[in-house]
Amino acid sequence: MTDNMENDVKKEARRQYLRYFRFWFIGIGILALLCIVMALVKQLRGPVPRSNTEAPAERVYDYADVLTDQEEEDLRRYIAETEEKLQIDIVLVTFSQSVEGEDAMAQYGLRSRNWEQNMQDIADDFWDENHYGYNRGFEGDGVLLLHNWYEGQNGEHLSTSGSVERAFSVRDIDRVLYAVDDYYATNPYKAYRAYVKEVAELMDTSPRLPFSWVTVFVLPIIIACVYAVSGSAQKKATNTVAVNAYVAGGKPELHDRTDGFLRKSVAVRKIETPKSSGGGHSGGGGHHRSSSGASHGGGSHRH
Repeated sequence: MTDNMENDVKKEARRQYLRYFRFWFIGIGILALLCIVMALVKQLRGPVPRSNTEAPAERVYDYADVLTDQEEEDLRRYIAETEEKLQIDIVLVTFSQSVEGEDAMAQYGLRSRNWEQNMQDIADDFWDENHYGYNRGFEGDGVLLLHNWYEGQNGEHLSTSGSVERAFSVRDIDRVLYAVDDYYATNPYKAYRAYVKEVAELMDTSPRLPFSWVTVFVLPIIIACVYAVSGSAQKKATNTVAVNAYVAGGKPELHDRTDGFLRKSVAVRKIETPKSSGGGHSGGGGHHRSSSGASHGGGSHRH
């Protein structure tokens, strides 16, 4: 008899729990359905065809020779897949050359003695002169990473254009450069894949729910289990079995420590914290005009 009454209590508790949280589940269901519909609409529209025919097909210029032939090919494939998904050009240029001081100015015709200014100019000019940009050859959509491997002047500059320039904040630029910083000294190929990956994540505008699926589904299940266990424990402690011992006013009640779960809004968010693997400084960011008059954004990290 006791077991039957205990089962009745648990069934009633679950029923009351689901009734109390029914609006939560309905709301989540509606949001999920909207996201699915938006994703289907985007898929039906298909990718936007590339309209810039001026730019070369090459995306990986390893003048510093830090990649193997196979790594270059793998990067080209990865970049091509990402470009098709995002509709932006993604370019990588490595070189090894002094870009600082009077001697560099005289030898290479640079306009400044400053390392960062010259890295910016070289990156922007490479983009402009090759007419890169997914949708057009002037101020078109895309991004270029320039990495200088010259001893004592090692570092990168990220040049953004078009939709990427409009989308990337200084924080976003630093995020991409820090991803490169984490691996360049030990695995350049991994560093440059990280560059493409970070750009893809930042530029991915596909519909997403503004919360974790763990929060949506797992947390309510945990709450339900805790609720059921606490109800069972309470019954054994008092040796009295009644539905209203666990459900008051038609609302589930949790006891002791478990009360806090219903009073807190739990969200899962990854916080990006800039971290440097090799010292140096970060700079740049913001908008400027290149020597050709095109608008660019960008920033640099020097090691």
